[in-house]
Amino acid sequence: MNLKQKGNRNRLKAIKYFESYGYDVAVVERTGRHIKVKDMYGLFDLVAIRKDLCLFIQVASNRPHVHKAFEEYSLRYVFRSIKFIQIVWIDRKEEPKLFEYIKGRRRRIYL
Repeated sequence: MNLKQKGNRNRLKAIKYFESYGYDVAVVERTGRHIKVKDMYGLFDLVAIRKDLCLFIQVASNRPHVHKAFEEYSLRYVFRSIKFIQIVWIDRKEEPKLFEYIKGRRRRIYL
């Protein structure tokens, strides 16, 4: 399996994961050969919306992306109803690792 297939598989798993918790999920990642910035704001792949909450989600495989950019971005834009999440799918494991970014800090969460 090549990296593009693996990324698509993990993105679909993330969509199904959040849909199982009642979110409507949209893909905001752009794909194409000549597109330089593929993620929304360079950070997010998915947006998940529920009645009282909006999640901006980055999907990763095996290890998380560098946390610094997410922490800095969360200082300005995280509110009670807006959260930044990074979901990391580890090969050959069923449950992902989830990191939430709140006011410049990160914490591991469990849904």
